[in-house]
Formats: sequence, structure tokens, C-alpha cells
Amino acid sequence: MKANVRSKGLKEDKAGTMYAGLVGGLIALLVVIGVGAMIFYQITDNFEGSSSEANDTIDEAQDMGTTVFGLLPIIALVLVASIIIGVVMTMGTGRVF
Repeated sequence: MKANVRSKGLKEDKAGTMYAGLVGGLIALLVVIGVGAMIFYQITDNFEGSSSEANDTIDEAQDMGTTVFGLLPIIALVLVASIIIGVVMTMGTGRVF
């Protein structure tokens, strides 16, 4: 009978399902950031402007992309920190988010 009660508790484990979803979403975010950066740089490296103004615009876009893709991992770290803070805050309360 105890084994049956334990398996029932595992089926109703909402916290584990929620944490798995958060981790899966975070991994997907990091993969999208990496793939997006590779695609962006492959595309912008192949552009050739017809004038100096066009070349300046392409260079500015690459500089902006470098800035943005440098900041995106920091956003992912902030998400991880917020998840950890949320988990720590719920410890000992008996509640799940």
C-alpha cells in the first residue's frame, strides 16, 4: 500500500514538473541565442554595400549585434538567479510557487 501512495505522490508532483519546464525553457533560450548569433553573423558577413554609406550601415548593424548578443547571456543568468531565489524563498514554507 505504501508503494501505491508514493507513486500517487510522484504523479501529483507539480513542483518537479514546473522546475523541469523552467529548465527546459532556459536551455531553449540559450540554444536560440547561440543559433541566432551564428545566423546573424553569417548573414551580415555576406552583405556587400553598393556605397560607403551602405557599408557603414552594415558595420553599425554588426556592432549593434555584437552588443546585443553579448548582453543576452546576462539576461539568461538573471533568469537563473530569479529561479534560484524563488526556490530558496519557498523552502520550508510547504508551498510551491
